[in-house]
Amino acid sequence: MGGNLGCAVNKRGVKDPDNQPYGTKENVLNTSTDISAEEAPSWKFWQKLHIRRGDQKQKELEKLRSDLENGNLPIVDISQIEEETGKAQRSQSLRPPPKPPRMFLFRSSSISTPRNSTVINPGSERNSIIMSQAYQNSRSRDNANIPTALVAPVRQEVPAQTTENNNDILEKDAIITNPDNVKPIITRPVRGEQVFTPNRIKIVTPDLTPRRNFSRQRRASEIVPQEERHKLIIQSSLELLCQKFDPLTIINELKEKNIISEDDIQAFQEHPDRRLVCESILHNLLEGPYSKFFIFCDILRDSSDYKNLALIMDVMKDTYDVVYNIPAIASEEIPVMEEEKTVTFEIGYFNAETGVMKPVVELEKTRDSSKRFSRDSLFFKRASRLSYMSVSSEGRGNDDSVLINHGTPVINICISGHSLHEGRVKSLAKVVSKYNCILELRIGKTQLSGRDIGHLSPAIQASTCLTVLDLRLNSIGNEGARLLAVPLTKNSHLRQLNISSTGIDHEGCKNLSDALKLNNTLTDLDMSFLEIGDSGCICLGNMLKANKSISKMRLRSSGISWIGCGILFEGVQQSRSLCVLDLSRNFIGDNGMEMMCRHLNEKSALVDLNLENCGITSVGCAMLSDVILSNKTLTNLDISVNFIADAGVAKLSAALERNKSIKTLGLNMCGITNDGFSKLLDVLECNPTMTLLKLCYNRLGKEHSNPSATSDDLKYRVRIVTSSNPKLKILLWGNSFDD
Repeated sequence: MGGNLGCAVNKRGVKDPDNQPYGTKENVLNTSTDISAEEAPSWKFWQKLHIRRGDQKQKELEKLRSDLENGNLPIVDISQIEEETGKAQRSQSLRPPPKPPRMFLFRSSSISTPRNSTVINPGSERNSIIMSQAYQNSRSRDNANIPTALVAPVRQEVPAQTTENNNDILEKDAIITNPDNVKPIITRPVRGEQVFTPNRIKIVTPDLTPRRNFSRQRRASEIVPQEERHKLIIQSSLELLCQKFDPLTIINELKEKNIISEDDIQAFQEHPDRRLVCESILHNLLEGPYSKFFIFCDILRDSSDYKNLALIMDVMKDTYDVVYNIPAIASEEIPVMEEEKTVTFEIGYFNAETGVMKPVVELEKTRDSSKRFSRDSLFFKRASRLSYMSVSSEGRGNDDSVLINHGTPVINICISGHSLHEGRVKSLAKVVSKYNCILELRIGKTQLSGRDIGHLSPAIQASTCLTVLDLRLNSIGNEGARLLAVPLTKNSHLRQLNISSTGIDHEGCKNLSDALKLNNTLTDLDMSFLEIGDSGCICLGNMLKANKSISKMRLRSSGISWIGCGILFEGVQQSRSLCVLDLSRNFIGDNGMEMMCRHLNEKSALVDLNLENCGITSVGCAMLSDVILSNKTLTNLDISVNFIADAGVAKLSAALERNKSIKTLGLNMCGITNDGFSKLLDVLECNPTMTLLKLCYNRLGKEHSNPSATSDDLKYRVRIVTSSNPKLKILLWGNSFDD
């Protein structure tokens, strides 16, 4: 700092000598220019100072002219003063001059920002050259004066501690050979960009990433015209194509069918990132006509390696044709809101050995979030996304590689809100029969009738890939249940069936139960919100005695009483496969608990039991405690929305202290006060097995008769219990004692 800057500081943070305001001659002449970065004045200040200096020079010029008239000054001095005065004219702009560009990008005629990277000296450092031959050829034909190759240097990242002027750094990065003044495309640094260490070199070349956003959203109720459906198909199958498709293997066929041009081939060949090449080709198809997409699918279909990819896209095309090309027949059902009409697809890899389907989008998210691989270690190994996934031989990356290399591409179809009555369901049945890659068919709330199930049943019976069938919220009735029972007796691949809210009663339940006695592949059955009653429980109980595969059964709000509960649990006792049973919203009461406790003993295989809102009181809790003591397999028990109160908790607490299998206990909306909560804390102190206790919307914090059950005491005990068992979670929402 100069010696004259030590007296005062103005509002702009610049010191004034001798506390004099700016504008005086002494102030202007004596102000030092050696100012630190924190005390640097703003641009507006320097403009004002610039103007004041110009006014001062103008006054000096007038004085010299008067001296010249008197013959006291030579002409040469006058010219120098006029030149300096011209430099100090007023500026019309308040903004500083623009910063020099950091790099230059040149776009090709066929793709957005093509890149052809060449690795130089891979052992020491990396370099990259923008050499798009397609761009060179197209530009050389238009203008012979433009150079055929433009080289952008590699920029060395500057560490965060550097105090060098940013403008100097940018000037160093902006050095480029551009003799013909080609107008560049300036790219600015992204806000929040990660700062690399001084030893890392960052490549600042462009890439082949399309400028168009592939995930463009369309309203669910919007009718998709035929000439735009290929855009939705490409968007849905983008990840699958990027993971399985290598364009260079069929690049000649793509050129012959005019999918890509000769310039594109030169830009794509020897490119290190196959994913970006694939995205560029899909981007051209996205912008092109529907006919070009058809040609692309034909090329994939003719290739033995990519035939499965073509089938996936054909399924989506035919499904859109079913929904939008075939006119809907008016139905007597209540009209569906336009916002509820959806047609969606999910694509993934199916492993036949494990029976698990892994969505491709989930694999992509897992890979992006994984931090096991560094960019440096994979830069020279990655020739495509597929090889990128197979680099690691440990953990999740290896499992994903096995799925992609050996898994079969499959698709899930979900249609909701659109009417599939009559003609549409016939065409949909043809799609299911034609393609053996449909894993799940979810057509809930599509106004299907029992007769429509008859058109769909042959396709379900013949399919060897379909594992999930969802028919919820369709009024198929007993006729539909009878027609659906036919494929259930012969199909050996269906794993999950959802017929909730379909208007089936005990007669239809009998037809389905008889069919499931012969079916040994179905594992998940949902018959909620059906009026099957106690008669249906007789059929289901007999079915469970013969069936050896069903592990989950949901009978939520099915009109079951305590009589049907007892008959049903006779089959539950003999079934060695049923693990999950949902009987919520059935008024079985305390009598039903008594019938249930006769059969739910140590021989049962039941793991998860839901008795929410079943009319159970504290009397039923006394019988339930015997089940908790004798059963060694039950891990999840939910008796929420039952008025068991503190008395029921007291009857359960003694059994819970000795039980070592129950991990989750649901007691929401049971009228429990601080006294009951105090007994539950006693249980938690003795039972370290429990990991989740639900006590939401009870009466905690409002009432207590035990002097030791005050809210402050219970809060202290909660902290002690949770600290001794870190896995334990206690949910207390909706209570006064909720913190």
